[in-house]
Amino acid sequence: MDNKCVGCGVELQIQNKDELGFANSLDSLYCKRCYRIKHYGDYAAIKKHSVSSDKVFDAVLKIDGVILLVIDVTDIDSGLFTGIQRHLANREFIIVLTKWDLLPKTVSKQKVESYLLNKLRDMPINVLGIAMSSDKGKNGISNLIQQIKRLKIKKLIAVGYANMGKSTLINALIGKHDHLTISPYPHTTLEINQIEWELGTIYDTPGIKIENSFFDTLEFEEFEKYSIQSAFKPKTYQLDSAQTFIIDQIGLIHVIPKQNASITLYFSNQIQIHRTKYSNSSTYLEKHPNCMPLNLKSKRVVDKYEKFDVVFKQLGWFCLNGEFEMVEVKTSLIDQVITRKALI
Repeated sequence: MDNKCVGCGVELQIQNKDELGFANSLDSLYCKRCYRIKHYGDYAAIKKHSVSSDKVFDAVLKIDGVILLVIDVTDIDSGLFTGIQRHLANREFIIVLTKWDLLPKTVSKQKVESYLLNKLRDMPINVLGIAMSSDKGKNGISNLIQQIKRLKIKKLIAVGYANMGKSTLINALIGKHDHLTISPYPHTTLEINQIEWELGTIYDTPGIKIENSFFDTLEFEEFEKYSIQSAFKPKTYQLDSAQTFIIDQIGLIHVIPKQNASITLYFSNQIQIHRTKYSNSSTYLEKHPNCMPLNLKSKRVVDKYEKFDVVFKQLGWFCLNGEFEMVEVKTSLIDQVITRKALI
């Protein structure tokens, strides 16, 4: 039987301390990398390694079981990745929306579930159930376990984009908060990790890499700053004139209201977002040339709803309420910006 790290799934080895899987002994529970993450918060090694998405899908296809699709509710549009249709068509799914405690308490779960089901409508998958969890899996986990028992599921394969909370959720399921290695950074899990628990077997898979992600444009040390790690503290501004909101290192949004309108910001509390008059935006950018990425592209937003979101995938969104003469987004990764009917 292979000696694998229970934290990230990589095969243990004692020959080379600079390679993945190094441990002082093959009998160790954790590799050196996971040990340092768990005990010292040393995340430096994570940035050296990621896992091919094709490799993840190829491995999942060989496992017979129900897909446990884990989606960060603050990034619900990224969570429904296109690979589902290409690689996992006709499979059975349970979908878990994690990190509910990061949304405002006024958010309607029925509204979010309805939005999710509408997005799933054209996907060739069989959804057996939807569950929600919060507080690092502590809340909502009993409902998920009840669904698993009711459906008599013996094998679960946890799948999702990197940093959606898969390993945290599995730790909560098996009742061991520190079994799998978790961190605020993507690509902590490196190999398929088979875990036996009271209801059968769970396979923890490496997080699927989001191609052309905003995080690809950031320094590794900035990931935690831009990731949504704590509850939103929405900021609402009344708009009685043309305004520009500049997200440091990411892009900007110009908004010109027809009449009184408002905009609410849902982003990490650590991100710097500068507000200025639309007429002053060019001057501001000239004085602060390093606040914008290179190769900016622009897109005019056509709003179909009186209240709608402009979403920067993985980062957060602007919620606009009212009628607008113009809404324009500028960023280097314009395909990572979408609009939707207001989620909140």
